[in-house]
Amino acid sequence: MKKYGYILPAAIILVILGISFAKTLQREKQLHSDSALLMDTLVEVSVWGEGRVSAEAGVDSALAAIARIDTLLGDARVDTKSDRRIVESSEFREIMAVAGKVCRLTGGLFDPTVGSVTRLWNFGESVAPPEPDSIRDALTHVGLARFLAAGDSERFILDLGGVAKGYAVDLAARKLVALGFTSAIVVGGGDMRLVGKRPDGKPWRIAIRHPRRQGSFIGYLDLEDTAVATSGDYERCFIYRGRRYHHILDPRTGMPSGASTSVTVVSPGGALCDALATGLFLLGPRAGLELAGSLDDVNAVFVYADGESLVVSPGLAGRFERASLEP
Repeated sequence: MKKYGYILPAAIILVILGISFAKTLQREKQLHSDSALLMDTLVEVSVWGEGRVSAEAGVDSALAAIARIDTLLGDARVDTKSDRRIVESSEFREIMAVAGKVCRLTGGLFDPTVGSVTRLWNFGESVAPPEPDSIRDALTHVGLARFLAAGDSERFILDLGGVAKGYAVDLAARKLVALGFTSAIVVGGGDMRLVGKRPDGKPWRIAIRHPRRQGSFIGYLDLEDTAVATSGDYERCFIYRGRRYHHILDPRTGMPSGASTSVTVVSPGGALCDALATGLFLLGPRAGLELAGSLDDVNAVFVYADGESLVVSPGLAGRFERASLEP
């Protein structure tokens, strides 16, 4: 796998190791890490110690698992008429099963059929929102229930970006566990899978980016053997006439949601974690916290629309620390 000589984007959840701690781990247990551009982001896999294969072979296997999903899904937008190879794959069915579950849980707010609207916005290149008439037309092809009923009779553009990376990261982590590794991290964009604990037996310390203070964190989580995903309005966005437009779209309006600025979800499953991060963002802190509390092993940290206030699931008591607001 090709290595890249730059650090991970600031949008991702960062593992706080510190330079001295990382060097200590390297002395005490072999660290092997590699990265590649996959799933439209930089993916990094790090393992400590040996499994049933070498650390290098383990990392390569994990990256290969993600590369396979990347080859299948490309940019995560799927044209259900023309991309039959994707639609007929077992991976697609597994991803859609998770997407459908979260769609139901959120009352349709997480909807993978929003791709026709996402394509209009073209985040990363756009400098102004699409015309309202174009959004209204695109919304006629949004609705998971209609997609499931339509079969081949109608074209839908699926946007699997809110679930596919979590699925791929989880797949890579399961590969590492199967190969006997007990301490590893897989990171891809805003999705992370932690395998076991740190090599010294302590929980991993995860920092959550502050959505409005560049280079700062809003809090820290102490976690082990779980998935973590963050959705925020600070990536893939642009400012137009003083207003922020971001990629987390409300499928009812085709417009960016203002319900939250950031949501971090902690749960065992990577795909579910990824989809819930988007779904809970769209629900907003009040309804989102209620939904998270109704699900087994799902917890979340919500940052309100003001970008500063936050609320944390009771299940994270003792595992979340608010970062100091001092410089």
